[in-house]
Amino acid sequence: MLRPVLNRLIAVIPLMLIVTAATFFLGELMPGDQAQAIAGDTATPEMVEAIRRDLRLDDPAPVRYVRWLGDAVQGDLGVSTTSRRPVIDELERRWPITAQLAFLSLGLSLAVGIPIGIIQGLRPGSKADRGLLGVMSVSMAAPGFWIATMAVFLFAVKLRWLPAIGYVGFSESPVEWAKHMIMPAGTMAILGAAVIARFLRTSLIGVMQEDYIRAARARGLSPRRLIGRHALRNGATPVVTVLGLRFASLLAGSAIIEEIFGLPGLGSYTVRAVQLRDFPVVMSVVLAIALIVLSVNLLTDIAYLMLNPKVRLS
Repeated sequence: MLRPVLNRLIAVIPLMLIVTAATFFLGELMPGDQAQAIAGDTATPEMVEAIRRDLRLDDPAPVRYVRWLGDAVQGDLGVSTTSRRPVIDELERRWPITAQLAFLSLGLSLAVGIPIGIIQGLRPGSKADRGLLGVMSVSMAAPGFWIATMAVFLFAVKLRWLPAIGYVGFSESPVEWAKHMIMPAGTMAILGAAVIARFLRTSLIGVMQEDYIRAARARGLSPRRLIGRHALRNGATPVVTVLGLRFASLLAGSAIIEEIFGLPGLGSYTVRAVQLRDFPVVMSVVLAIALIVLSVNLLTDIAYLMLNPKVRLS
């Protein structure tokens, strides 16, 4: 199993170069002048030119990219062109919030999606299966921002059970942290639970028709052991792949949710950086998210290799 893992680690290097280079040069194609955006609309041409020289924006784009990449390898992500604060400090302060949101959402997705997928997979075509299929289809089709808006209207405005916006650290008050995080995490978990349930249902339907399942049932194996030890383990391999993809989607979709619920995470930080053309922040956030996603995908591949020994031989 060591060789496939090493191959995946080696593939990370060119992939990171492609992601960062694409982000940098796409940013160069954005309309507007970065120096003008930093200086403001009332700035004089001399002020704009001074900012351009100070930030070395007159250098060719490939030169600036190589310079940024060299500094990033050494741990220097630069300084925000708007706040003039080190980007690394902002990332250290904000990434735990986005990570908490992503992991809490993923946990809720698993807690809801796995039982639903098992119920559907063991009784395909039943009334419960058809009803849950309808609910899952609606959950997958509903936009996240609409679900978030409805959640705020219901739980914050009407019922007043939960706060609409804001964030409280877990170390300050676990209860308040849960109150502020449950609604945004639940909003993001709805789609994840539907996707997990759909894949697990399809996989279990196929697994339950295998010969080894019939043989185990004929030997008098209890339903709990039959499902937990044989069917669920073999049927969970597609779900593991979905989890890796879903985590990347959670990080990408956190920007909208963080903006709606006022969470000071990486998503909202990136949105403001794009609006202000703060390229050091945008590049650093892309680099951080790419590293996180690639790490999660690597762990997903390792878990897949452990669950499916056939892949190790391929």
